[in-house]
Amino acid sequence: MVINEFLKWVETAPDGPRAEAAGALARAWLHSELSYEERKGATVALTLLLDDPCVDVRKALAENLARSTEAPAHVIRGLAGDIDEVAEPVLRRSPIFSDTELVDWVAEGSERAQVAIAQRAYLSAAVSAALAEVGEASACAALLDNTNATIVHSAISRIAERFEDHAIVRERLLQRDDLNIRLRHGLLLRLAISLEANPLVQRGMSERAKQKFAAESSDKVILRLASKADETQLADFIPYLRDEGHLNTRLLLRAVCCGQLRLFVHALSILGNVPAPRLRDTLQTARPAVLRALLRKAGLPVRAHQAFLLTMDLARQVEADFTRDLHIEQARYLTEYLLEELQDEALGGDDDIVAFLRNFAVDVARQEARAFVKENNIKSLAAA
Repeated sequence: MVINEFLKWVETAPDGPRAEAAGALARAWLHSELSYEERKGATVALTLLLDDPCVDVRKALAENLARSTEAPAHVIRGLAGDIDEVAEPVLRRSPIFSDTELVDWVAEGSERAQVAIAQRAYLSAAVSAALAEVGEASACAALLDNTNATIVHSAISRIAERFEDHAIVRERLLQRDDLNIRLRHGLLLRLAISLEANPLVQRGMSERAKQKFAAESSDKVILRLASKADETQLADFIPYLRDEGHLNTRLLLRAVCCGQLRLFVHALSILGNVPAPRLRDTLQTARPAVLRALLRKAGLPVRAHQAFLLTMDLARQVEADFTRDLHIEQARYLTEYLLEELQDEALGGDDDIVAFLRNFAVDVARQEARAFVKENNIKSLAAA
């Protein structure tokens, strides 16, 4: 069909056949051997079809031209400015757009347009940063799902800052192996807070119980992250915890009762301004008076000193060098040892410490049981 005849035909043809013809014309433009005049006429026809009142006609153009590097650039850009249903294929697939154009579409386009761009086979750091800055939640989730996107740390941080309370985006962020430990802590803490705010969780809880739930959730998040962190990550994590007000006596008691000596050492190093290597030597060899001075320098309350001194004494007994964490079985023994010693000494001023250890001993026993099940690959426990 020559172009003149085609243009006359589309003026009166029904929508369905017109859409099929538009797709055929687009394929012919890309793949057929056309003379200069024929290609010029086909380009005119494609351009006129941009204004066709039928969405299916314009969509047929978009779907057939989207992947080609040879498609007429002005037609592709015209389709990109159409309604979402037409624009999505070209925004998602067309190789014609520059990063600058894509950034503009992110800033000016609809949510569906942003999602389409986030799903492109390749995304530069610049386009990813634009999505992180102004993209809707669904677009940022799509970006995080795109394994071919280049996403720098600052963009991930911006997404976390904007959508820390958005469950879907938060889940995508937490699934990333490259997520900074500080961001991971913040997101897990927001998750814990959202659980605390759940009416089913709050039902029947006093205000004090809610505060305890929040504090314990925060501590458990920190301990979980610290247990998996390497030395570099811990060195970055601990100052952040201090600045955010999370380094306290309760957390450090939990750490030693869980056998997390590395966290304990890094925390004391930061709080007491003592280099970690020197601190490890001190913990292994120093007398109680020196250790008490170290605890005072770190700002830990006097009523908790005895618990920490007993911990260090027991750690030395099992030849811990404070560069590795204790096994959970050793941690349970340590907790029971602390509880027994402090109760026997009947330290009146340490009642809150004893009460904490009494409650926490149950948690440590549970952790040991879970570790046993995991290590022995036990999938379920059934009564005999």
